[in-house]
Amino acid sequence: MKICSTENMRIAERELIVSGTPARTLMQQASAGIAEAIMQFFPVPGLCVAYLGKGNNAGDAITVLNILQRHGWDTGFRAAYPRSEWGELPLRQFAEISPPLLEYQEAPLPVTGRPMVLLDGLLGIGTSGLLNKEIAGLCAEMNYLRDRCGAVRTVAVDIPTGIDPDTGMPQEHAVEADFTMCIGAVKQGLLDDDATLHVGRLVCIELPGLHVQALPATEIITSSRLTKFLSARPYTDYKNKRGHLGVIAGSEDMLGAARLCCEAALRAGAGLVTLHVHRTAYPVAAACMPPEIMVKPVDSYADISIRPFSAFLLGPGIGSVSEEDAEAIRIILETGTPVLLDADGLNLAAAMQWKLGKHILATPHHGEIRRLLPEADDCAIRADIADCFLAEHEAALIYKGARSIVTQRGKPLFYNITGGPAMATAGQGDVLAGVCGGFIAQGESLLVSAVLGTYLCGRASELAISSGAATQQSLTAGDTLRHLPAALLSTARLCY
Repeated sequence: MKICSTENMRIAERELIVSGTPARTLMQQASAGIAEAIMQFFPVPGLCVAYLGKGNNAGDAITVLNILQRHGWDTGFRAAYPRSEWGELPLRQFAEISPPLLEYQEAPLPVTGRPMVLLDGLLGIGTSGLLNKEIAGLCAEMNYLRDRCGAVRTVAVDIPTGIDPDTGMPQEHAVEADFTMCIGAVKQGLLDDDATLHVGRLVCIELPGLHVQALPATEIITSSRLTKFLSARPYTDYKNKRGHLGVIAGSEDMLGAARLCCEAALRAGAGLVTLHVHRTAYPVAAACMPPEIMVKPVDSYADISIRPFSAFLLGPGIGSVSEEDAEAIRIILETGTPVLLDADGLNLAAAMQWKLGKHILATPHHGEIRRLLPEADDCAIRADIADCFLAEHEAALIYKGARSIVTQRGKPLFYNITGGPAMATAGQGDVLAGVCGGFIAQGESLLVSAVLGTYLCGRASELAISSGAATQQSLTAGDTLRHLPAALLSTARLCY
């Protein structure tokens, strides 16, 4: 999906309407996509209460309620204004709902045993200025309900109310959404660092026939971009054609990192995975690894032969290393073999002031990228920090965090939309490194592997939660790993 300014979005919508698509048809198409997405993320029907203004966003929300009601959801609404002040489209959509919607005169109460969704249909991109008293009060109420009850989640229609769609700046009482259903295109302000807390998970709702002038050099990672990389394998495939990933990971007290990244590489489709560990850690490592993973003891990393491997994964859980091991890692990095460098490998590169070449994929979180860029302290914006990295290093980059950024010199900044705060647990980065390493070993480019890995790991965490296997509070890296097959299927099938 494209990223655009509000002005370009208005122009595209006007052109579509002038060309013969009625505004009501656009509303129905957008609402159908929003309802489908809600049912995907909340498979068990619950209660959906729409918070309504008086414009077309309210019409979208009302139409969503109509669809959800037909699929077994309880529905209702809270209105900022009396119906006599509503626009033509929301009134028309409201009149078509049967049975009529329940109007809440005060804050709704959660239902027992089922999810509760608050649907923010208060304001869209057609409004500007400060929130008035009626709108601000309902925004504050939505945030209060979300903060006070673990079953409540907020879904914003197109933009969260109170967020400037062009700058991303939030007003006081701006809605804090868990999901923002972006209609037609992602409004550029939603990617701003200041907006992330309020926007949550971006969901891209396409509008057929809409042609938007997009912003340059910035793109969104969606399933429609990735499904071609998950096509059926040739029937004659065998393991040696699916790549051999060499892994340097784990130490005596951090073998979990080695297991997670190795198993994730297998789940991503690598034909062979060989883990190299120091001889002192070998007995425990060999015993705890899945049987599909080959474990090779070495006295130092200098003992590793580069020849058998199509790619390397270096760093998770290796801790501090000796000078001999550091020199061996440097040699591997300089051979030109594709390498994913993660965790302690990145810290080593920062300490040794290595320049990372174009055959390397670096996967730092915020602290690690700061160590790699000691002179970039004045870069406060994540996009600027990514640009600083590209100026310093030729490597491809996954800048991990809320809305991870994937990029490479000469390529756009790709923003990942999947995942969320549930992934703020130990080991998630090891799983990501393994998935990306698995794709690299199979011959995918560094950038494609990075885009696939970030999207799939985030999607796996979402499926663990929506299936009931985990919650935001309980999700582990193992849950993400176990749901990778479902994430691959979901992405191949163009799910949100």
